[in-house]
Amino acid sequence: MKVVETHDIGSGYDEYSGKGSVEISLYDAEGKGIGGVTICAGEPEDAVFYRDLDGALCIEPLLRAAYEAGKRGETYEYEFIDENAEEEAGEYER
Repeated sequence: MKVVETHDIGSGYDEYSGKGSVEISLYDAEGKGIGGVTICAGEPEDAVFYRDLDGALCIEPLLRAAYEAGKRGETYEYEFIDENAEEEAGEYER
């Protein structure tokens, strides 16, 4: 099983993408997607379940899939992707 955590959290605010997002994706041993969850951060007053945080309600099936993979003895891989790392690195080089 492989877990990929992708952050797209910028320092600015964009009316279309809010303040960013965190995405968790699960893949089986063959690389097939099992599922995922995306949690977006918009306006603070909107950060409630069934609004910006509705993706958090999808976590349980992912945890169950990871638990079952562990019971079967599957290996565990983790990858972290920061989509803004290059952008931020460029800002500091100036």
